[in-house]
Amino acid sequence: MALTVMGLGIVIWQSYARAERRKNKRPSPSPKEVGHAAQVYLRARTHQLREDLALGAGPTVEDLAQAARIRRENLDVFGKLLRTHRKELLMMADAKTLTPERARAWLERVGQLARTEPRLEEDRQAFILEQEGAPQTAEALQ
Repeated sequence: MALTVMGLGIVIWQSYARAERRKNKRPSPSPKEVGHAAQVYLRARTHQLREDLALGAGPTVEDLAQAARIRRENLDVFGKLLRTHRKELLMMADAKTLTPERARAWLERVGQLARTEPRLEEDRQAFILEQEGAPQTAEALQ
């Protein structure tokens, strides 16, 4: 399960290719596994996702932030961003049309949106460094 959660974070930040190329490779979930896990997650939390996107906060927002290693102090920025785009995200996560590929695309879209926020970009850089096994120091992020 931890490997799948890591996979969700990788898809959100689109560092999958980098993670695959790093020297000290840890096993990574396949895109198919991640898509399936995302589909199961979104289907199981449809009602909660609707509520949380309407509020910009809640368990699903926190789960996604945790998977992407978004710092607690940036959770409100992440939640507001998702709330702003809730209509689009809910259409993409519609249970009637949700496939593993669409669920993976949903995660990718969350990452695209998150990359538009400078505070969240710092978290993305830290996540990538963590996946590559680099030390997470302030100097390494610059």
